[in-house]
Amino acid sequence: MGRFVIWTLLVWIGSLAGTACSPRNGQLVAYDVAYGTDSLQRMDLHFVEGRDAATPLVMLIHGGGWMAGDKHDADFMREALFARGINVVNVNYRLGGETVHYPEMMADIDAAIGYLLSHAREWGVRSSGIVLWGGSAGAHLALLYAYAYDNNDVVSLAITLGAPTKFDSFASMEGAKPQDIEGLLPIVTGRPWNYDETQLDEAYRLASPYYAPHFKPTLLVHGGADDIVPVGQSQIMCRRLQEAGVPCRLIVLTGAGHGGENAPREESEALNDALFEWIFKYSN
Repeated sequence: MGRFVIWTLLVWIGSLAGTACSPRNGQLVAYDVAYGTDSLQRMDLHFVEGRDAATPLVMLIHGGGWMAGDKHDADFMREALFARGINVVNVNYRLGGETVHYPEMMADIDAAIGYLLSHAREWGVRSSGIVLWGGSAGAHLALLYAYAYDNNDVVSLAITLGAPTKFDSFASMEGAKPQDIEGLLPIVTGRPWNYDETQLDEAYRLASPYYAPHFKPTLLVHGGADDIVPVGQSQIMCRRLQEAGVPCRLIVLTGAGHGGENAPREESEALNDALFEWIFKYSN
């Protein structure tokens, strides 16, 4: 689709009510909307018909080890949310490399939110009470933004799947593969890994949501058999939030892997109920 933006505006004429949906509340779907000049600074919009400023809005942040992945990896979540009458923004961001680390990724999420807010009235969507959802690396970015970079306090809730939360302690990552720690954490922090915690650069602490200054209500989901990001990462985060008096719930999916695969059906159904309960609660 490249640099093309495809807009689909469905205008429905209500024969019974005798009214028509305006561009501000007719269904609106747009792909690859540019919020910056880089080719990865793009987002997809899926806004439901009949929306108003009270309709929940969720921004999805994909995973991929901070160096790979695409917004379409989160389409499964977009489809589920949209089907329940929730507005969805699905973002790409610059991926890790020599000049891109967590500060640049934070800047991209901030720019995407800023672009959304600047068009909120035009698009008929809310300008506060935004929910961030992220999976894996995207879960880390969602938490870090909500807790440390949301300077305008527009995020009301963070929801995560398999979130890395604390980078400056090997003990807190017990169960993770050494090659993942050694290969991925330097990508997000921009600094080399060292098993001697006293030798780690300050970036490892600054990149950790665990140490962030302003916690937000959080729903953490983690696979009990996750061997990429150990469940302990979500456990310590939830305890930290609870100690700070911030609403948190941790749902551990029995026997599930990093992406929640192999979770028991009944647990998956209960998770769906909790997901929508939290979204609607913190979108008021």
